[in-house]
Amino acid sequence: MRAAGAVVWRFADPGRTPVAGEPIDERDLEVLMVHRPRYKDWSWPKGKAEASEPIVSAAVREVEEETGLAVVLGAPLTTQRYRLGSGQTKEVRYWVGSVAPSGADGPVLATRPPVGRAPASEIDEARWAGVRTADGMLTRRGDRRLLAEVVGRAREGGLVTSTLILARHAKAEPRARWDGSEKDRPLTRIGSRQAVDLMGLLSAFGVQSAVSSPWERCARTLAPWAGLGGAPVSWAPELSEEAVAADPDAARRFVAGLVDRPHAPVVVCVHRPTIPVLLDPIARAAPASVRAALPQAGPWLPTAGLLVAHVSHGPDGPGVIAAERHVTRTKDAFAF
Repeated sequence: MRAAGAVVWRFADPGRTPVAGEPIDERDLEVLMVHRPRYKDWSWPKGKAEASEPIVSAAVREVEEETGLAVVLGAPLTTQRYRLGSGQTKEVRYWVGSVAPSGADGPVLATRPPVGRAPASEIDEARWAGVRTADGMLTRRGDRRLLAEVVGRAREGGLVTSTLILARHAKAEPRARWDGSEKDRPLTRIGSRQAVDLMGLLSAFGVQSAVSSPWERCARTLAPWAGLGGAPVSWAPELSEEAVAADPDAARRFVAGLVDRPHAPVVVCVHRPTIPVLLDPIARAAPASVRAALPQAGPWLPTAGLLVAHVSHGPDGPGVIAAERHVTRTKDAFAF
């Protein structure tokens, strides 16, 4: 059984602004919990993924259903697994969560489906609480372990991270069947649908800006997100297939610049053959445990697939603390 949720946090002082790499005392944090009257327990907002729903989309949907707050996801937390009374194993994936920033109606909320509230019989209260209060209220030991994980990251300066996403363009017409120039090769019908479905993944991670190879198939992959969200796409000629083959170091420097500095969540849309070059700066900033999660061989990512890198910015420089891969469920939904 697939389920997802988030440990959503905020500063107790509403005027305080998150700063990447800044250590945070647990006394300065508040976390968001929900009460389930059926079980008489306090827990993190979470719930089951729907059929063909990407797990990150399930996470933000469930949090909003249970709390009324739209959130965006940061770095992943430890996955929880336990056996149900039915004998099934339930796997719940969690992320660090934060309330969607004000002014995010364009690129974040406008690209996300509307969500209704869960009935009071399911969730009758959502409450912000300080860390020590929350630790005493949480019913399950696994939930308290997640709280301790969040507190540990806060102390180490790793709670506030930058989200950098490498996206492979959606499915394009095969090279062998296209008579035009390579830079103009378009998306297929399934690729156009993947581009629409990609919006939910980008919204879940709070993507507010985009950079892309100027070639047609990359531009069309981001077109639904940019059009509906009202967000511009910046074109980077050095990321085209032709440019990366001619000058791979320029492409590496481009990605390294994003790894090195704190930034709002950003997606970079690229071509399959360029992915190993663009992964280099991410791998260099990652420990061995995270490098193992990066794609190791072709095709690197499936069409419309995402490599999501979560970068911490401390006094010793940037560090990739987590990397995850996600993909639209378009082909599942249409039985391809």
